[in-house]
Amino acid sequence: MSQKAIDYVLCSSFGNSERLLVFYDFSGMSGRHIGNELDNSLNYGVIENCDPATNTGLYSGVITESGCSLSAEAKLFTTGTFLAGDQAHLNKSNIKVTGTNSLPYSSASVLFDVEFNGGVSDCVLFGSLEKTSSIINKEVVTGARGYNFGINSRGHLFYQGFDKGGDFIYCAKSIDLAPRNIIGFSLGAGALSLSRFDYLNNQIQKEEFLVDTSFIANNSGFFLGGSDQYFRGGPAGVSGEFKTSNVNLNSFCFLSGAIPPSTMFSLGSGLIGDYFTSTQSPISQRRITGYDQTTVYKTGITGYDYEDTGSINISTGRYMMTGNFFGSSSANVKEGDRYFVYRSFDNALSDSGVKTFVKEEVGYLHPNSGYQYLPTGDRSAFDTLGLQNVEGAVTEYVEQRGISGAATVAVQLFGSRFHTGILSEVSGVIQTPLFESITKSSPVAVSGLRLGGASEKIKKNYVYYLGDRP
Repeated sequence: MSQKAIDYVLCSSFGNSERLLVFYDFSGMSGRHIGNELDNSLNYGVIENCDPATNTGLYSGVITESGCSLSAEAKLFTTGTFLAGDQAHLNKSNIKVTGTNSLPYSSASVLFDVEFNGGVSDCVLFGSLEKTSSIINKEVVTGARGYNFGINSRGHLFYQGFDKGGDFIYCAKSIDLAPRNIIGFSLGAGALSLSRFDYLNNQIQKEEFLVDTSFIANNSGFFLGGSDQYFRGGPAGVSGEFKTSNVNLNSFCFLSGAIPPSTMFSLGSGLIGDYFTSTQSPISQRRITGYDQTTVYKTGITGYDYEDTGSINISTGRYMMTGNFFGSSSANVKEGDRYFVYRSFDNALSDSGVKTFVKEEVGYLHPNSGYQYLPTGDRSAFDTLGLQNVEGAVTEYVEQRGISGAATVAVQLFGSRFHTGILSEVSGVIQTPLFESITKSSPVAVSGLRLGGASEKIKKNYVYYLGDRP
């Protein structure tokens, strides 16, 4: 339960909280300011009229049993005993509210969040009944102010009043109570409603009675958990008022005007509910705006090449002539002398084992002769040929010839292999949808009430009568 919750249901029902005159949230009272009132040298704890009441400076309640010589002791009794566990324990004390002459007693609505802490007994929850007598023309004329509302020993709601016919009590016998109850009454325009609100089953239990509200006068004060006058009488307390026992209050509110039970049901949810607010995320939607097309081509063999797969020796069936040459020594020859040079026949065939060579006879020219013709006329042939009388070293080669004994030829082997890839032939088309996101609704702020507390307590699973099950 929270102050924001009752404010929320008031604004939802009436547009504002002006009809809320007195409001006590005992579940949060111990953590707030506890006032002090000095009366006949005694200090009393005072609880404040809470937000969102119209005027929180009025109608604060005095804890009648907290009277102590020291204000700190009065406050300790209020917070540590009377408000222990964040509830108002009416068996420890009642609450006296004064200065209520301007409250609309004859047109008002009251709500309680009340919980039994033991067997059911007579409980005056709202007590303002006060009868007076005057002698007019030698006749005793009795009048009254206010009224009482509570629970009798059978666990039924009752209303006690006084009109031109005298004292009367209305009892709602069809309403059964649970360990914890949201109950109240609505009075005005000659009618009275006693109600219990079942939030587990979403039901309103009520009984209605006719009351002559023109005879209801305002009182200067009222009690929560007691009354100056009560039909049961009973022993007088310290301050003279009837005391209530075995009842704890979670919250109480007094509203101006007669409010129908259907609206009271909504207001009562503010007593046991917690206010919440949140923002709903925007609702988005994706829609197709078109397609992206992709052409798919066939795949297959695009060509061939060859690769080395090894070699094989093939028998030729005949022996082959082979040859070889190599340099063995050098010899000096004069310029102009003839000698043989050797060249390989084919180096490429050497790898296959076939080797041969050729030889060619050439004339020697010394590299330093200058290749010039220098006749002298005195040296016969050398002068005639232009040769110089010089010499140089040339390599003498040895020739080897023979027949190959292998009679085989090594042949390199190759095999074909294919290449795969994309062909020019189309096999199909892939269509990929394209989307865009659109917002169907904008973010919306959501607020409301979330009911809390133990549901077992508000189930009608038992009612105690005089300490026993009925």
